[in-house]
Parts: sequence; C-alpha cells; structure tokens
Amino acid sequence: MQTCEPKETVGTDGSRDRARVVVLGAGPAGMAAALRLAEAGLRALVLDQARAPGGQIYRQLDQPQLDAAVMGKDYHRGRALVGAFLDAARRGAIDYRPGTRVWWIEALDDALNDAHRLGVRGHDGISRELYAERLIIATGAMERGWPFPGWQLPGVMQAGAAQILMKQGALLTEGPPVLAGNGPLLYLLAWQYLNAGCPPRMILDTAPNLGLARSLRHPLRAWRARGYLAKGARMLATLRRAGVPIVRGVQSLAAEGDQRLTGVRYRRRGDSDEHRLKTDWLLTHMGVVPEPQLPRGLGIEHHWQEAQQAFVPDRRDDLSVRPGVWLAGDGGGIGGAMNAEREGRLTALSVLNDLMSELKDTPLDDQMADPQDTTANVKGAAAPRADADNRRAIARESARAIARESAALRRRRRQDLSGRRLLDALFTPPADWVERQPGETLICRCEGVSRAQLKEALEAGPAGPNQLKAFTRCGMGPCQGRLCGTNVSRLMARERGRDMDEVGYYRIRPPLTSITLGELALAPSDHLTTQSQ
Repeated sequence: MQTCEPKETVGTDGSRDRARVVVLGAGPAGMAAALRLAEAGLRALVLDQARAPGGQIYRQLDQPQLDAAVMGKDYHRGRALVGAFLDAARRGAIDYRPGTRVWWIEALDDALNDAHRLGVRGHDGISRELYAERLIIATGAMERGWPFPGWQLPGVMQAGAAQILMKQGALLTEGPPVLAGNGPLLYLLAWQYLNAGCPPRMILDTAPNLGLARSLRHPLRAWRARGYLAKGARMLATLRRAGVPIVRGVQSLAAEGDQRLTGVRYRRRGDSDEHRLKTDWLLTHMGVVPEPQLPRGLGIEHHWQEAQQAFVPDRRDDLSVRPGVWLAGDGGGIGGAMNAEREGRLTALSVLNDLMSELKDTPLDDQMADPQDTTANVKGAAAPRADADNRRAIARESARAIARESAALRRRRRQDLSGRRLLDALFTPPADWVERQPGETLICRCEGVSRAQLKEALEAGPAGPNQLKAFTRCGMGPCQGRLCGTNVSRLMARERGRDMDEVGYYRIRPPLTSITLGELALAPSDHLTTQSQ
C-alpha cells in the first residue's frame, strides 16, 4: 500500500516522511491495532522506543528469559500476539520501526485535514519529521510516583523496574527484598520472586482497605472480577504457605541509610511505635497511571478520575481524543493487557470507518490518483488523496461487519472494566499520602526539591503547577515531571482547597524524550517556533 509506506526523508531539502496511519507504541494495544489494520489490507507505520515488541506487559517475550513457571501464564499468553505481530512485520504487512522515539508532536491546521507532524528520532540517532494523517496513541502506563523519606537511596527500586530486570536479563536482587505499597503488581512480583527462588523478606501493604467484605458490596462487579480475585487469592495462598510475612495497614514508610539502603522503618495503623527492619533492597509500588507526556504534548484534555487517582485523557465512545487521533490501552485509563488488546482492535476499526467515510466523500478521479503523490510534504498543502489500493482494501471491509465486530468488543470491554473497577476500589492508594510526608521528603528526585521547599513556594502564591515549576525547578529534570507532576498538583490542590481539575497539571513542551544538542541542531527548525509559543 503505497500511501501507508513512508517516503524516505531526503536530508534538508524540506521533504517529510509521511504515512496514512501511524501507531505509537508496540505494546498489546499498538500490536492489536496494527494487526487489525493489516487484516484489512492497510499497512500501518508502528513506532516504538523499545528494541522488541511487547510493551511493559510482554517485554522480551520474543526471547523470554524465564519460563511460565516463574513469570506466570499471563505473561507467556502474549507470545501469540507478539509472534503474529513480528510475522506480519517480516512479510511487510506492518512497517515496524523499533528503537524509535517521538520527541515532539503537533497538530497541523484544518487545511491539512487534521494531520499531525512528529519529530522522530530513529535508532540511528538521526531526527526526522513525520507527517501522520491518522494517529493511534498506544503508549501505555507508568508506575505512580510515590515519595517517602529515602526513596532516592540506591537499593530502593520501583517494582516495575525490578520486573523489567527479570524479563530482560533474569536478574534478581542480591538477597531477599522487602516489598512495600499496594496493587496487583506488588503481589505478582512477590509471587514471581518466590518462584525464582528468592522469596521476599516481607510485604508491607499500604492499602487503606482491603478485604472480602468490601468486595461483596458489589456482587455483580465481584462476579465479573472473579478471575482477577481468584488469581490474587491463589498468589496470596502460595505466599503464605511459603512463610512470606504480609503486614497490612502500613501508614508510614521510610528508607534508612547513608550511601545506600540499610533498612526500612514503618508504622502500622493504630500503632504508637515504629518498626525497623534491616534490608539491602526495598521494592515499592503504588499502582500505575496513564503515561502523560505524549497525549498532553498534543494538547489532549484530561480529567481527574477519583477511582484510579489519576489524570485520564478525555475519550469519545470510539476511543478518539480529537479528529484523526485515537488513544488505546492503559494510556487512556488502566484496564490491563486483555482490555488493551480489545481497545487496539476497536481503534483500528474506528480508523477503518473513518477511511471509509473519507472514500465515500472523495470524487472517483481523486480516489484513482497517483499513489506516489506527495502534495502533503509542505505545510499548507492539500491533504494526501486516497489512492486506488486504499479504495480496494477498504472495500473488502463491510461497514455492517465492522459495526458488529465493534459492538461485540465494546460489550466485552464494558464487562471487563466493570470488574476492574472493583480492583480500583480494593487497591486505591492513600489519597493523602503525599501530604503526610515529612518536610525533608524529596518530591522531585531529579532536581532535589523537598516537600518543605514546595510548601514554602506555594505560600508565594503561584498561579498553577507551571509557575511552581519556575519557582522551584520541580519537574525540570530528566523525567520531565512524570514522577512528581501529579504529586505537585495534589499538594497545590490541598493548599488552595481546590479540586484536581481546577489545579491541573504541568504544560508539556518538547522534547518529550531525551535528545542531544547535536540532534536538536540538525532537526528541522520550523516546528520549534510553533512548539514554544
């Protein structure tokens, strides 16, 4: 399909790569979307910063380092999806580009039919521009930033990072770790460590409420979540049989040590005294949230979702977030791997519907235009015309069949997410955790900004998170506010007596990911003025 295969960029002559459909991310949602488009005969361009497909959930699954006995069947279940994706890429049905980072993105004006331009850094280290007519964002989730005294010490690691080491290199901590926080991943990692022969020393659970009684208040949700609940019950039973202590109701946590972690200090709900535990490794987790940078960099509106304690992008019923842009998977709200696959297919079907509508409204002579037409290479030119190959491919897809398939996927998605809401209730993080931390606790590890410094800056009356960033440099470090952004909004909301939507979030500007000064100097310059306004 000529119009879906990007044209090579030619140095600095003003030409641009272009593609009719671009998928950002090769996790469960991105792979499922690209495969469904390939079934319809549309060759999507898939950009992913990892070197292999799978995302965080199915990381390294093309060459797994540990078997299902250690990692679990859910991880290895993804091998069929990863295998199908790689097969489609090998035979040219998908244009897959691993090791690629999108470091800036902008929406073009209406004259370009709601198209977008992206700054793309390839695995060769060269930055190019890409013109994308339609975008499927499938960039997934990240672990929630969860500050406490000493969380910056060597030896303290997030559970997701520890799991990445297992998946990519079969690496474990040197000695049994202490696990702290709450959420399904915390217990999954504990179970995996146990299976790998390194049982955790202790699990410190910070969940405010966790128990069967709360589950039974919503019998329909509990029934729909029975698979998740049964899986969790089996993990807990296995951990208990192995003698792994689980301490519930933990209200405060601190990591101790000078140059590195030497111990953990914690207090349980109702206890007057703190408990101490010597350890060299502390693995923490407080749930996952949608990855914010790319959708916010594109200007997508977000709202605060109390159930997931996170800012979530505003999506329509067809999972679109603006004309020509769809958001699939955990980046639009945490739903898990299976839901991400369903949403990937749903967005692909919505793209097909959109293309069918375009072809219906396109004159026949334009449909039969030269597929090598590159009139969209220059900003302000007309949108690329639909070619004969696109017309024939989409004609194979019946609008009625697409509607039936979409309805079935939506029905299953609603049922599954209803069960997931029970998990949200069971594993809700303490809403006042950040406010309860001592003043010396670092909120922004990148720039070394403490809670006390933020409180002092808040007294100066900043208008919002962006001005607070200017006052303190909080959010200006390498992570660009990913770990501190929501916590800064929380502190400001509590200080001002406002809700999270009123306070908002950092304004995201490029670069969205790391880029060298040399790459920036070689990048086309016309977008820099636009993005800085």
